[in-house]
Amino acid sequence: MRFLLYFTVCLLLLVSPAPAQQRVCIDSIIFEGNHRTQATFMERELNFSQGQCLPADSLPHLLQVAEQRLFNTQLFNQATADTFTTEGLYVVRFTVKERFPIFPKPNLEFADRNFNVWWTEQHRKLNRLNVGLTLLHNNVNGRRDILGVGAQLGYTKKFLLSYERPFMDARKQHGLGASVQYLQNLEFSYITDSNKLRFARFETQPALRLAEAAIWYTYRPQFATRHILKTTLQQYSIHDSIANLLNPDYLGNGRTSATVLNLEYRLEHNKVDNWNYPLKGSRFIGIAAYQQVIKGAGMPSLHLQYDYYRNPFPKWYISSISRGRIAFNKEVPYIFQRNMGYDYDVMRGYEYFVMDGSIFALTRANIKRTLIDRSIKLPIKYFQVVPVRVYAKVFADAGYTYRKDIGNQYLNNKFLYSYGIGLDIVTLYDIKIRLEYTFNREGLKDLYIHKSGE
Repeated sequence: MRFLLYFTVCLLLLVSPAPAQQRVCIDSIIFEGNHRTQATFMERELNFSQGQCLPADSLPHLLQVAEQRLFNTQLFNQATADTFTTEGLYVVRFTVKERFPIFPKPNLEFADRNFNVWWTEQHRKLNRLNVGLTLLHNNVNGRRDILGVGAQLGYTKKFLLSYERPFMDARKQHGLGASVQYLQNLEFSYITDSNKLRFARFETQPALRLAEAAIWYTYRPQFATRHILKTTLQQYSIHDSIANLLNPDYLGNGRTSATVLNLEYRLEHNKVDNWNYPLKGSRFIGIAAYQQVIKGAGMPSLHLQYDYYRNPFPKWYISSISRGRIAFNKEVPYIFQRNMGYDYDVMRGYEYFVMDGSIFALTRANIKRTLIDRSIKLPIKYFQVVPVRVYAKVFADAGYTYRKDIGNQYLNNKFLYSYGIGLDIVTLYDIKIRLEYTFNREGLKDLYIHKSGE
């Protein structure tokens, strides 16, 4: 009898309907502090919409994600969300602090690939500095369309004009952008020797002139996913001595000038918490490209990247960044042979070197701990909140590059590794500084300074 009673109670528990989960329906969404940014643009960035009913216990997390999404537009120094009811209606309110929309970006940068190359190998020569000014209007019509005008003097003379409109349609999914630029150098790197760039300088005429025009189309069906189709046309002109004597393969077949067509498809799936300096989430980037010298050689290539970020304990963060590239035509001009050691594809501890070739693979691993996480409040419009974050870290990198004709490139076709300790500093307007003391496989050790994130 006792068993029968127990069985009946269990059966009733199994078939009884679960208690209804409490839900809230969002009657309206309001924004405060957006003096320039349009509310319709901001609504496009959210992970919920007006009139939507949501589980009450999930709302705090959804609001936190929405705050991060608004911050990632790079239009605000701060975005906070709260809720309230008025006349029985549920309202979500976002309070934002806009960035200064017209941002003068003064340039004092090195002609070399990084600070350490300029400081050590180029002996801190002032004639290798670039001084310029770029005026960026990051929010021309309140929908994050960007207009850029720039001029630069010094080692590289450069002029730039660009415009990007992220949304052209009512659903805010399709965008367009275009840019033109012109640059010239009296000195530039014309060949790679022993994994170092070699430079030639001419006083009577520029060593390199480059005119470039680009147009691109963007498709963003979801918040985290973006497709980009880009076409770039470049016109190169180099000094006769480079084409005829120093490196006839620079443009191929001893050319002094060449027109290059670049076609690129880029897929981004970005699910990190902070696009400027990620600490949680994941990100995938894939780039399929084709470069063609008109009446010359062409080269298809594929570049892949996957980033992984986690926060296992309070104030502790781990991450791994993996990148790889393969080029499918190995008999190409020197301008197509850039591989590892340029831009973001750099192994820490090998900042002084480049590894040209057709294939590379690179992995960077980090363990970080927060040392400082503060916000300084100032009574200045557009600078009301100045975040200051400092992270201590240990790290290790591993990489490999392949080159068919290795020659004297002693770092190619060899497994490389490095490790070290460092500090990351992150503050207002996406400013990032990395200080890293690194040891590498070759026994070299040094302090490296970078003005970028990972």
